[in-house]
Amino acid sequence: MQFRFLPNPEHPLVCLRPLRAADIEPWSRYLNLPEVYEHTSWDHPTPDDLASYLNNELSGEPSSRLRLAIAQREGDEIVGTIGLHTVSAPNRSAELAYDLHPNMWGHGVATAMVGAVVEWAHAHAALIRVQATVLESNNRSVRVLQRSHFLQEGLLRSYRLVRGLPGNFYMYAHVGLGPVPQGENSVLEGPLSGSSSR
Repeated sequence: MQFRFLPNPEHPLVCLRPLRAADIEPWSRYLNLPEVYEHTSWDHPTPDDLASYLNNELSGEPSSRLRLAIAQREGDEIVGTIGLHTVSAPNRSAELAYDLHPNMWGHGVATAMVGAVVEWAHAHAALIRVQATVLESNNRSVRVLQRSHFLQEGLLRSYRLVRGLPGNFYMYAHVGLGPVPQGENSVLEGPLSGSSSR
């Protein structure tokens, strides 16, 4: 994905930054907490599974993913991630994915990060459509998407295997209605990027 700067959300507790090697172990630990993975399609990821997300913000491949760390402003510890995957440059679309440590739930972090990334995607990454799929039991994530002005488009039955069992996922989308950026700030002058759905 080509861009001149990363999203810069305003939140008193956290910021966004590229993932670092030191983030992978703690990211894996919290993704394996039952309260985190039970309503997602993560399948007990190991540090080795997650290491491929490092440096993806530097890729020049048209369909490469973008995954960023949500880090505490005090201490810089990773407490979540957010990013885009399944990017289609011809269609100017991508899918949003995010996760958050339970210690940060209830502080408006997910809503702030989603809002910032979606606004950035429309304004600076030339994306018209940002979609998100969410397991039908994931009420917390549904509320985040609704607060972020995503619209539900339907229920995808048996859309993705969830630890070996078919899961139903809601499809949500946020469509930018303004003009698509052109010129030097448009990512579509060159390669785009994205990340795997969780």
